[in-house]
Amino acid sequence: MKTHRKIAEQRDLFHSEQMMFRIDHLMVEVDDPFEVANDVSEKLGLPFAWPLTEKEEYTSVGVNFGSINIEFINFRVRFGIDDTTFKGFSGIAFKTTKSLDESIDILTSGKLSYRIGEQCGAHTTITVEEKQVFPTVFIVKYHFDTCGWEQRLSEEFAKCLGGKFNIGKFKSISIANSISANLKDMFGIAVGNKNQIFFESTTSERTIISDLIPNLEIVIA
Repeated sequence: MKTHRKIAEQRDLFHSEQMMFRIDHLMVEVDDPFEVANDVSEKLGLPFAWPLTEKEEYTSVGVNFGSINIEFINFRVRFGIDDTTFKGFSGIAFKTTKSLDESIDILTSGKLSYRIGEQCGAHTTITVEEKQVFPTVFIVKYHFDTCGWEQRLSEEFAKCLGGKFNIGKFKSISIANSISANLKDMFGIAVGNKNQIFFESTTSERTIISDLIPNLEIVIA
């Protein structure tokens, strides 16, 4: 009985912690981030989330999918597993509402390994279970008030009316690779046959886009 109670308590703790880690963006690794992002933006009728950004470690640009963003990136120095390269969808970023220390405490309580990834003035990233080859799950702690940026993104997305395929709210994400139960429960990641991201449809029509973003299928329903 005590064992069942302990499991239930851990599950409740994971569910409460999941609210602290809200999905922020997906990472897609490509050779030419701007070319791919521009193609996605034009074909879906969606605005950019941020312009082309070039740093010593990577080049990045984001497309605004409403409640989340999709980042197209080309690494010169990749965080996560050393000496590895990926193509297509390869990472899921979660925004934390807690401090870095509190976030690390949560990971420790969930028996999840972690490592500080990128550190800069705007944000710090924490890679989680980085020995998991795919996907790279990481936490982003922003060091500035993101409310103004999020409001702008929300307004720009609203103006495009969900783009050409009537994209509504983000619903869930499912990956094709197995992951630990703790990681799955704490971050709300499902496991299926494909890498898929699910959105509501503003018109109740079902659309599946499987040939646009490498290694990631978009389901709008």
